[in-house]
Amino acid sequence: MSLTLRQADPEDAMDMARVIREVSAGVADFLLHRVSLAVSTERLLASLVMETDNPFSHENALLLEHDGRLAGLLLAYAWERAGYPDILQKLVARKRLEMLDGMLRVADVHSLYINTLWVDETLRGTGAAGDLLECAALLARDQGLPRVSLHVWNDNARAVRFYQRHGFTVARHYDVPRYRQLQHDGGFSHMTLALAPETAPPQSAPGP
Repeated sequence: MSLTLRQADPEDAMDMARVIREVSAGVADFLLHRVSLAVSTERLLASLVMETDNPFSHENALLLEHDGRLAGLLLAYAWERAGYPDILQKLVARKRLEMLDGMLRVADVHSLYINTLWVDETLRGTGAAGDLLECAALLARDQGLPRVSLHVWNDNARAVRFYQRHGFTVARHYDVPRYRQLQHDGGFSHMTLALAPETAPPQSAPGP
């Protein structure tokens, strides 16, 4: 199977928005349910993707493509960039933001935070998701960050097992009240992965 990895650009906004909404498991709709009466949730997300200098920007995304179609997405950025985009603070009720504060604002200090990691169903079990995790580790090292962090719903057993298999451990649990728009129950966990220090290449012996 031939896959291509590339940097996202503004033209990918709608495809990325669709995936981000899907992976959010109802969070995007929960936050934007009143706003999206006028503009769809995906269009609002796409507007963030098209812009720069916000966590959801295309600048922070790598795409996997198969036969010219989106097959995988890694949206990740340095921990200090985690937070609410300005549009959310202006349009979303503060109570709803605070309810998911741990997911929306908290990232492990000095880590690369993975907002979204997704592969198409046809690629699941092929190692593509693990390859994207490796890309995240490389990005973290390139930015001088010793850890990778993310959030996962506690009842998403498959995802929890996947991240544990790749060395992630739970740093903290967060409780979330049950809401109809949210597709998961039981709260979520903040998981973190400490990257092994890079070893310097062996020095060649000096000549005679």
